[in-house]
Amino acid sequence: MVCPFCGKEMEKGILSGDGRSAVRWKAGDKKAGFSDTIADQGRVTAAKHTIAAFTIEADYCSECHKMIFDTEVTS
Repeated sequence: MVCPFCGKEMEKGILSGDGRSAVRWKAGDKKAGFSDTIADQGRVTAAKHTIAAFTIEADYCSECHKMIFDTEVTS
């Protein structure tokens, strides 16, 4: 995907969190693991901790630090 903000290529990855540690993003199709936590890799600083675990497919632009993911808000 091309970043709509800066025009650079974005990288596909997974956002994940488990409520005990920081929300993380990792390129590819697997969520961040224990080694990523130890190395403090992929921490998403805008995310707040929650109680439940989750994963979200997201595209990340390392140039302008924007992340894009599809969602639907139910009512």
